Amino acid sequence: MNARMEQGRGSIISGLVRGSFPAAILTTGIVFTFGYATGVIFTIGDTRQLIPVFAGIITGSILFSILGFVIKTNKLNLLTLTLLSVLFLVVAYVIMFLNSLVIDNTNFLIISFLMSSPAMAVSQLMGLSSKSYSVLSKVSFGAVQAVLIILLVFVFSLEYELHGQVNLYFGPLIFLLLSIIYLALVKVV
Repeated sequence: MNARMEQGRGSIISGLVRGSFPAAILTTGIVFTFGYATGVIFTIGDTRQLIPVFAGIITGSILFSILGFVIKTNKLNLLTLTLLSVLFLVVAYVIMFLNSLVIDNTNFLIISFLMSSPAMAVSQLMGLSSKSYSVLSKVSFGAVQAVLIILLVFVFSLEYELHGQVNLYFGPLIFLLLSIIYLALVKVV
């Protein structure tokens, strides 16, 4: 029985290392890339607007990360969730466009929620190579991914703000490069 418990722990750790961690890094890179490419980050005019932005990111990250891991992992679901994420990102961009980049708190909440939608496609992608896990384990993987996304976004945003809001493009670049390196290492090991 003790060997079985250790094997289960090893399986969970493997799921976190091969699923949740790289999914969080890649999702954070995508969120920052979208924010930078669309200019949504530059539309925040008041620090009070950060509350709805982070509320949307927190809610979206939790919901979409867990959803991506819980939905059965297969190529059709990966394609469906990817298309749904793209649709959500287009909707977020349309909201910004229709408001001429003068965005109120409610729209910031909606946009930041929709910006988190790639988490479900990314977690589905990471889940394709994983073993069969229980629903509780998959929820745990999604929750860890969500917490990591929230922490990474918060830490980078704080760092960006403390350094005078310069070199924003480093955020997406760093996270996307880390994703490529991490995924390459996970495939080799």
